[in-house]
Amino acid sequence: MKKIEVVKKKYKSGFQAQIIKKPYFKKKFMGIIVDFGGADSQKLAGGAHFLEHKLFAKESGDISIGFDQLGCESNAFTAYNETMFYASFVDHWSKVLDLLFELVGTTHFTKENVDKEKQIISQELAMYQDDPEWKVNHSLLSRMFPKTNLAHDLTGTLDSIKKMDSKTLLDIYKNHYYAQNLSFVACGDFSDYQIKSMFTQINKLQQKFFKSKKNLKKTSKTSIPSKIKHEEIKGDVSIGQVGIGLRLSAFAEFGLSDLEAEILLEMMLVICFSPSSSWFEQEQKADILHSPLSTNVTYTRQGNFIIITGVSNQADDLLRDIQENFQNLDITEKEFERQKKLFLAKYLRQLNEIDSVAIEQAELNLDHESMDQVFQFLQTLSFTEFYRFVERIIHKSDIFTATLNK
Repeated sequence: MKKIEVVKKKYKSGFQAQIIKKPYFKKKFMGIIVDFGGADSQKLAGGAHFLEHKLFAKESGDISIGFDQLGCESNAFTAYNETMFYASFVDHWSKVLDLLFELVGTTHFTKENVDKEKQIISQELAMYQDDPEWKVNHSLLSRMFPKTNLAHDLTGTLDSIKKMDSKTLLDIYKNHYYAQNLSFVACGDFSDYQIKSMFTQINKLQQKFFKSKKNLKKTSKTSIPSKIKHEEIKGDVSIGQVGIGLRLSAFAEFGLSDLEAEILLEMMLVICFSPSSSWFEQEQKADILHSPLSTNVTYTRQGNFIIITGVSNQADDLLRDIQENFQNLDITEKEFERQKKLFLAKYLRQLNEIDSVAIEQAELNLDHESMDQVFQFLQTLSFTEFYRFVERIIHKSDIFTATLNK
């Protein structure tokens, strides 16, 4: 595999920048990532997400209009571990760069625009809460990680949204949007001269917009899981919703980085539970399962977990069979090698997606990893190593279940 060519620079303030060189690509990408997300400790649940929305509001109006005028698409997202603001474009990289730093580096919170956002986010949350899968996920997470932000939606709660004000948002901003907690990424066909010019411009912008401060240690809030292992939820559904959650130990206990463990577990879930698995075929024949399960592996500073959800009119049977499949881990070396090739191919395809490779590289950089390291880990991974790691992780997990029926 041809290595990703990345040029990096760290400024005196602690602000970091990296530019991924992708010759012959017309499309370009720039983003600023914040090492602070929805699961992290904050005064009010949902604060990271609310702040992400309100940073687009400036005294002169909605800054996204400025991006539009440059023929540029701008957007942002809040995840459990990070928040990211980004833009995709073809031309005018210098102007896009200025706008991106203005977007992340300036605030304009007023009672009027905060109150308006409260209504929008409250409606957004209400829609989520009507979704059967959301209810099952919420039940699992609130019992796996009680009294943490994992127990709430990334948007917060109706109560926390109601309490949000400009002072709270400004406090969150000052506590987390500082030079050492931010990094820049660009990806595209930039010449050596443009890269040099970009680093110079970034230096001026980061000095202008971001203060350097003592790096706050990222804290993890250890929570004691609930003793309630199963919950039955009532809802207006035509078919039962089923969920199973595995609260996982810290991956470092197994000698793995978070990303390495995530890859192993995602491969395991595909092998054991995807529509191509022998297990899924058996569930179909038994009339227990007819549509694919939703699977998710997540690592955060508050804890790591797997969640599997699906629909079935035989909820108890499905939960039993999923748990038995975890206990047995019927994985062959042949299927492992097949999935390994597919995962490697997926990473190679990703290299041709400008947005995807830039976001992935930015997220990995927060964990001091890179896409090249990911590829190398997968390439050298043996079946014996894979099975041993997965077996140990699952064996040490704490299992929770939920069903939603009429």
